[in-house]
Amino acid sequence: MSSHSTIAGSLEEPESTYLPQVVFPAGNYDFRAARNRCARACREFNKTPDDADPEERAQKWLDIVRPDRDRSEDRVLAVTHDQTFANPALKAKTPFVKPPVYIDYGIRLHVGGSTFINRNCMIMDTPVADVVIGEGCNIGANCTIIGVTHPMRLDERLQRHSIGQPVTIGNDVWIGANVTIFGGVTIGSGAVIGACSLVKHHIPPMSVAFGSPARVVKHLRDVKPCVPGSPTAGTMAEAVRMRNRLPMRHATSSSFLHHDEGSGPGDGEGSVEEGEEDGHRMDIMGGRRQSPFAMRARLNTARRVAERLELDSEGELRGLLLRERKQKERRMRRFEVEAIAVVTVAVTLLMAFFFTGVWFGASRVAVMGA
Repeated sequence: MSSHSTIAGSLEEPESTYLPQVVFPAGNYDFRAARNRCARACREFNKTPDDADPEERAQKWLDIVRPDRDRSEDRVLAVTHDQTFANPALKAKTPFVKPPVYIDYGIRLHVGGSTFINRNCMIMDTPVADVVIGEGCNIGANCTIIGVTHPMRLDERLQRHSIGQPVTIGNDVWIGANVTIFGGVTIGSGAVIGACSLVKHHIPPMSVAFGSPARVVKHLRDVKPCVPGSPTAGTMAEAVRMRNRLPMRHATSSSFLHHDEGSGPGDGEGSVEEGEEDGHRMDIMGGRRQSPFAMRARLNTARRVAERLELDSEGELRGLLLRERKQKERRMRRFEVEAIAVVTVAVTLLMAFFFTGVWFGASRVAVMGA
């Protein structure tokens, strides 16, 4: 990492410096004053237009994360991620952050100079634990990093203390939109986090993870390349002339069963079209009419299973769903047989006890009559 980067120190910190959580009184005056200072700096940064001078953007960012710096270095640090596209010889020293951004303290937030952070990022950092984002990262819109929490026990919460936890994101990590990352988590270098994921456990390097909570689904070496052979638009004029629109006739249930292997974490799951044919719905679901919500859930499940089993055709998926339905019917029949057997045994025992009682009662009456 560059010595002029906004990261202070190396990602390889000594293990003895790691504290899983640190308690601090966030409501005290000095902590509140630090938050107010950061809030003012964020407010000024968020007023910065996208086409502002790089030196102005860098200065306002550094006002958030390094308020006590030597300001004579601001001109040297005014090289951001976007400028390196036009001049690859430049080395980014201040991250390119699109406003608005919301940060609590900033003083222990370290972001690599070549990192890009998209709009509406929220970083709930603390003054007792580092939040580190490495070099070359791409962080999607509406992401949240939560480095603060509170005690779970009521008696501890009533003391109104906060708990700070460190977060470390390695180099060259891609985090999709709307991802939430909890404190005490490390995301290894080169990892990819799918959109809308909730990261509450460590993610190993060079892996793909998504879900709530996020789970590793594959290693990057298993992902097929998507760039070679794809159409390319090298200029804005070429991009505008390119005809590229997804026809509505392709929006059928088969689109839920197949997707491009190269799709990134920012891609959505799609939605069920109202005009889908009922016959196709019933055919895919094994002959039973499904509501759109139930069909979407089962199709998404089938698609995930197909990814893991590497099924390529819709016929194979239809067979997989049919086998699943038959297995479920067999389980239901077995459950019904077992339930009937249990009820039969219970009724038999009750009748045996009843008639045994009647026999003893009749015998006793007969003895007393004699």
